Amino acid sequence: MIKKITAMLAALTLSVCMLAGCNNSSSSDADSSSEASSSVADSSSSGDSSSKSDSSGTSSSGDSAKVSEVTASDPALVIDGKKQDIDNFVMCTIDGKDIDFTTFRYFYFYTLNQFGQTYGVDLDTIKNTKGAFEDLLKETVNTIKNNISIVDKLCKENGLELTEDDKKKAQEEYESTKSSFGSEEEYQVQLKNSYMTDELFKSSLEYAQLKEKISNTLLTNDGKYATKKADFKNIVKDTSKYACEMHIMIPLYAEVELDADTMKNYDSMTLENKLQAKQQAYSKLDDAGKEKAKTAAKAKADEALKKLQSGADFKAVMKEYSWDTALATNEAGYYFSKDNTSFPTELIEKTFSLKENEVASDVLVHEMYGYFIVKRVAVDMKYVEEHIDALVQEYDTPLIQKTMNEMCEKLDVKYCDGWDKLTPESIS
Repeated sequence: MIKKITAMLAALTLSVCMLAGCNNSSSSDADSSSEASSSVADSSSSGDSSSKSDSSGTSSSGDSAKVSEVTASDPALVIDGKKQDIDNFVMCTIDGKDIDFTTFRYFYFYTLNQFGQTYGVDLDTIKNTKGAFEDLLKETVNTIKNNISIVDKLCKENGLELTEDDKKKAQEEYESTKSSFGSEEEYQVQLKNSYMTDELFKSSLEYAQLKEKISNTLLTNDGKYATKKADFKNIVKDTSKYACEMHIMIPLYAEVELDADTMKNYDSMTLENKLQAKQQAYSKLDDAGKEKAKTAAKAKADEALKKLQSGADFKAVMKEYSWDTALATNEAGYYFSKDNTSFPTELIEKTFSLKENEVASDVLVHEMYGYFIVKRVAVDMKYVEEHIDALVQEYDTPLIQKTMNEMCEKLDVKYCDGWDKLTPESIS
């Protein structure tokens, strides 16, 4: 279950449609490439994932949105000790477009939240860490570039604009979201808690439509930035650039003992639920307990490798020992290029060190996911033909990321006069 680190359009995927419960994951065809997004378990998370929250704290479980009180502070900007008039205040200008305080503030708090999720830091930590606030401002500008400036640039350069149907779809989404709240008051409270305004929310929905148009027109379907299918069919035949891999994966927590109540239902659980139960039990262990569990899991991996070295069939051993949920339902294997960013680097490097149909002679240890026994298998051209859209999309991800990053770097940015006097207390 290799957690997908980046999805297609990574430079464009931040959804600013917080109230609509949008998230950064994308559904795709049930092929080995896209299944990687839900396969190798992310050992950094545990618990019930049926109801998640986005950065603004808005539920994305599909239930009617309900809030009780305002938790966000009133919007304000203080520069050099002086409170600014935030109406029409321009924080910066990117590629000729003014970014007003309201828009900047939303992305600022979104980015602050991401810092918390990624690095475990809050604003107090940032205040007391040299250079951290400057990094927060820089990343906020980058996020705006990726979600507004680049979208505007790509649309302008390629003649893309919203059709009446697109606008209608955005309006319907807006009305649907508002109706999910019990009242106008509830809606306004959630807007404030999300650091948004009604106008900004409407704009975000239209940008979501533009992103979809960019994806469908430029980044997939033989678009301007997409690899042509005919070219891709030749690429996958080059074993130095492209590979198919399958593995036996044994998580660090695979051999953790479960409590009696959990064990009563264990045999009837799905593999995914078993993983979750094991992961939760592992998270409660002390350091010594975790080390004991890791040792037991490694012994299990060694046991599986020994069977393979004695001539056992790889798929049979995989079925007996592996915890990879995607490979359990699709034995075609994972297809990826050498530049793939969706899989652990160690796994990619191990795969490309092998010849086709060769099994690694040792157990690969990954600090987050656990233990892997890797087999490189031959690329099946019939499979490629059947899943070519998703495979091209996966292949293009790092290439498009690079292109978008280069575009962002070239965008001209002009900051407001008091930019260098901003402090962690300036924006609320």
